[in-house]
Amino acid sequence: DPAVTTKFVGYDHLVHDSAITVLTTEDEIVEALTDGQRGTILVEETPFYGTMGGQQADTGVIVSENGEFTVEDTIHLQGGKVGHVGVMTKGMFKTGDTVTLKVDEENRALTARNHSATHLLHKALRTVLGDHVEQAGSLVTRDRLRFDFTHFSAMTPEEIRQVEEIVNKEIHAGLSVVTDEMSLEDAKKTGAMALFGEKYGETVRVVRMGDFSTELCGGTHVANTSSISSFKILSEAGIAAGVRRIEALTSDGLMAHYAETEKELHEAAAAAKTTPGALTAKIEAMLEEIKALHSENEKLKSKLAKEAMGDVMDQVQEVKGVKVLAVRADGVDMNGLRNLGDQLKEKLGEGVIVIASVLDGKVNLMATATDGAQKAGAHAGNLIKAIAGLVGGGGGGRPNMAQAGGKNPAGVDEALAKVAETVESQVR
Repeated sequence: DPAVTTKFVGYDHLVHDSAITVLTTEDEIVEALTDGQRGTILVEETPFYGTMGGQQADTGVIVSENGEFTVEDTIHLQGGKVGHVGVMTKGMFKTGDTVTLKVDEENRALTARNHSATHLLHKALRTVLGDHVEQAGSLVTRDRLRFDFTHFSAMTPEEIRQVEEIVNKEIHAGLSVVTDEMSLEDAKKTGAMALFGEKYGETVRVVRMGDFSTELCGGTHVANTSSISSFKILSEAGIAAGVRRIEALTSDGLMAHYAETEKELHEAAAAAKTTPGALTAKIEAMLEEIKALHSENEKLKSKLAKEAMGDVMDQVQEVKGVKVLAVRADGVDMNGLRNLGDQLKEKLGEGVIVIASVLDGKVNLMATATDGAQKAGAHAGNLIKAIAGLVGGGGGGRPNMAQAGGKNPAGVDEALAKVAETVESQVR
């Protein structure tokens, strides 16, 4: 019914009595809601702020002598209606009942702190980055704030620090937050910042924070900036061409973040068997130890692979004057194969070396050709391509070095047997 509307009285009241005008379940209009039913309640006047302008909705309860309804969300509906969405937790409501609407005070207060902080942030960004900065979107909840703004490049750490300092300075200055209703023309004369592309009615709300910030805004705010307590930017990133996004915390949300960070720090220190103050030094020492152990491990792996392969120089073949060595060394990764290739090349002098290894059910192939072998026509990359299919894989590379992977260990011996034939076809 177009005649059904809802007046918002939540700027001045968090508790308000009003008459129910419409009740619905999740799929139809009804005359009553009973215990356990989910639905939506419309009233003549509400202190609940519906999601709008980036500010998330109020939550709370609607009560009477006959029942209680938990408000999980508040939404704007067509025709100036506000819906209170939730569930009947006990009793029953009927259309026409007078009920008491109670906004969750803590949720409203935390959301208001974050919303007021976005106004301070907006002005601080314009101060640090320039007047080209304009709001391009926002999200304000009880836990955090998100602010999108126009800017052509990523903010530097110094710019972020400056913005944080300005916002916290104005918070600690205890600026009075004053809201006035006036005509749009009068609001423009005050120099109040408006959102580009936003539709405003003839009467608007102008929110002033001392002499620092003046904006048009229909949201709910703190009475004094000191109640915001503190402000911290968590991240700054690009989300579109020429649009940046800041995620930030204030008051209780920031303290919860610090508590979680402190908990993680102590857990990390305990895992490293040190104290939080000594954690950086301990990590640096551990990294040095890991580096040394990794180096030692690589040496041992190379030694074991060499020992496992044994003396293979008696397997060298000569193809059209080019020495060719094709051998198998299972359990060696690709990095180990390259090291083995370098060692065998020193022994072989000039020639072509191919090493195959089966590791964890997969095949690694590595081929290397010396300068002399390349001059004779040998090409490591083409050689690998020619034999990789036999091990169920593919690969390639440069004339001097190539590698491949495969999934068919059964084809390894056949691939190695084909090396001499392939080199023969390459050499002139």
